[in-house]
Amino acid sequence: MPHDFIRFPELTNSQMNLYYFTSPHKQIIEDFRAKVVKVIDGDTVRLVTSFRNFDFPMRLLGIDAPESYQPGGDIAKDFLEKLVLEKEVRLEKDQTDKDAYGRLLRYVYVSASTRFIGTPSRSWWMINAEIIRKSYAEVRFFPSDILYKKDFEEIQQTAFKNKKGLWAFLAFQAPYIQETEKIRETKSKKISTEKEVISWKEALKYSGKVKTVEGTVVATYNLGKACFLNFHQDWKNHFTAVIFSSDFAKFPSFPEDYYLNTKVWVTGLIKEYKGKPEIILKAPSQIEVIEV
Repeated sequence: MPHDFIRFPELTNSQMNLYYFTSPHKQIIEDFRAKVVKVIDGDTVRLVTSFRNFDFPMRLLGIDAPESYQPGGDIAKDFLEKLVLEKEVRLEKDQTDKDAYGRLLRYVYVSASTRFIGTPSRSWWMINAEIIRKSYAEVRFFPSDILYKKDFEEIQQTAFKNKKGLWAFLAFQAPYIQETEKIRETKSKKISTEKEVISWKEALKYSGKVKTVEGTVVATYNLGKACFLNFHQDWKNHFTAVIFSSDFAKFPSFPEDYYLNTKVWVTGLIKEYKGKPEIILKAPSQIEVIEV
């Protein structure tokens, strides 16, 4: 049966062996130019090129904008539309070619006279970095994609300190670097504060607020790209703490085993994702084991 390149433009390694020489559509493994024909949300677009007769999805590498139904999602989408919609863009690859949904992962450049980080010349302007600078997305990388990771984190730190864009509305969990500085400052001044602890069952009511959530991790799952610490067996409908792979090195080895069946305090920004509450863990100090 012929491969459906319209629905699934990218191939797995095994499919490559089967279809590569018989298909008119090549895998995109090098830098190329394309036109943005649609903006899906604050970090995803659809492209057309001269070498494919259909449009296909691409996610901006190294950033994560709010989902369209989350606070700030519409603002992030509008900002990206102003930057790239109906424009020719240059796309640059890092190590990870595509995500689990088959979307290409790329750094995106538009023609401009402004010099910006990562630009091959003064005539190209990196959109990924500009979105971070304006605070319409937070930094999130796959572990292997390190080309501009340090640059992005430095830009994000400045944006966070200045409370620009969506940082002013607590749309994202505070960056790890800033949190570490705050902890050190607190310890040096010997200031102690009492935590306002809520039950994991109440977490959804506090969506959009920074809280400390108490509960027992009853189920875990490590997908490789993220580790999920679930507080109910029905994880699709109840509170979860999430550690993304880009932060694995900061946490104990095999966090899915380390935190399983422990009672914990999880502190951070509670966000609603697909109807359920979650906290993204960027630092080990956000999760405290209070009972084994």
